[in-house]
Amino acid sequence: MDMLCLLFECPSRGVFVDAGGRPWGDEEIAAAIGGDMASNLECIRELLAKGVAQRDARGAIFSRRMVRDEQERQAAKERKRKQRSGQSLSSKDDGFHPTQTTLFATPRGVGEELTTIDQIAHLHPKNAHLKNKPVPLAHRIAIADAIARDGEAAVISGTESLAAGVAKWDPMDKNFAPNPIKFYEESEYLKPRESWQRQRKQNRSEKCLLHPQAALTEWGECGECYGNKYVSGCQPA
Repeated sequence: MDMLCLLFECPSRGVFVDAGGRPWGDEEIAAAIGGDMASNLECIRELLAKGVAQRDARGAIFSRRMVRDEQERQAAKERKRKQRSGQSLSSKDDGFHPTQTTLFATPRGVGEELTTIDQIAHLHPKNAHLKNKPVPLAHRIAIADAIARDGEAAVISGTESLAAGVAKWDPMDKNFAPNPIKFYEESEYLKPRESWQRQRKQNRSEKCLLHPQAALTEWGECGECYGNKYVSGCQPA
């Protein structure tokens, strides 16, 4: 929590660098936190090992989540400025802070990465109604964090498996597709493809030997026996 507070106050929000762009050393961060230096350094090493905090190409420790939040804030600020000034919005100018675009060690530019994130988000069955509309920011952040953890290929493949499985569900069951944020935050995209397959309901039409005049439930079972919790020993003919 202390590190997050310090990151928020840094000149480049979310990144431990000074005003000149020089990365803070681990000892400097530990000293700024206060308290026991050895304990603070151990906590910093653990956060880096767990992937909670990361280092950029300069060696500066940063919070991916905070950096993305700042990018989105800057983008929204720029869009609002253009709207107020009557300028048209360009897809090539997303309003991202120029000093933060080099934080992510990927072969793509930031714009391309966000495009990929949007494409993945639209693959999720719960976002089918959005079509080409923007997806919620919380969804994009969850997907970006998932890509950082497990790689783009795994996230895309897992989302495609979910979409293919849910497409074969009964219409009423599609309401129970996993929530997008939970799906990506809890790495449910890593589940095997079979996890999203459901057996279609088997509708039996056989008459009950004990209650041949009884109506059948939607599952094709004897209504009388169902009401008695199957204690009558009903079997299909």
